[in-house]
Amino acid sequence: MSACTLTVIIPTRHRPGLLRRALTCVADQTRRPDEVIVIDDGDVPQPFASGPGVRWVRHEAPHGAARARNLGASLARGRFLAFLDDDDTWDPAYLFEAEHLALTSRLELVLTAFLKVRQQEGAREVVPEKVPPANLHPDDFLVRNPGLRGSNLFITRAAFLESGGFDPSLPSFHDMDLGVRLARLPGLRYGRNTQPRVYFHVHPELRLSTAGSPTNVAGMRAFLAKHSALMGPERVSAFRERARRLFGVDP
Repeated sequence: MSACTLTVIIPTRHRPGLLRRALTCVADQTRRPDEVIVIDDGDVPQPFASGPGVRWVRHEAPHGAARARNLGASLARGRFLAFLDDDDTWDPAYLFEAEHLALTSRLELVLTAFLKVRQQEGAREVVPEKVPPANLHPDDFLVRNPGLRGSNLFITRAAFLESGGFDPSLPSFHDMDLGVRLARLPGLRYGRNTQPRVYFHVHPELRLSTAGSPTNVAGMRAFLAKHSALMGPERVSAFRERARRLFGVDP
């Protein structure tokens, strides 16, 4: 059996149509992954997620996206992990470019720029969203997310496990929390792809990041409670002001 270098991890729950789209974009990659792990946190039929190179793992009871991603990482055989939310997609060049950058520059973490995709009245609108920062610093993640999402995270399994992975105690804000901890890893070798190769899809179904949703608000408050000592009074104030301005809530 050939060595497993790259594992794709897709957490999913109750969204077979979106999962099918995600799996299609993985199959369309110019650099095919050596392993695909689908963590079903709901009720997707096993045969649906089966296929060449696809490993299907089911939680008997829902445990949340953070635990699903962590489970995928613990089971992965690849040196590199690429996470994909079931409602997002990748450009066909995403995995090739991320892995090439990681290998040629000896990086442990690669973040890729992403676009926001909206469907409005039958029309598809694609707009630039974020380009990840040139350098990682914990402070960058304490008030806002500078560009780390569940679908543009390409990381060595060793670095992911060293960071502790996603925190399942948080209802949401998993990405910002992980960013704080990754940025604090001593000597982490980080790089970015400024070409947008990740598509963040806006759709009617609730996401953990849906502004103002109960899960989003609860995660916001849990993140603030967890990191308030590190943030200090000025950043706590800035975090609260941003939440009021953008989401209409007071954490």
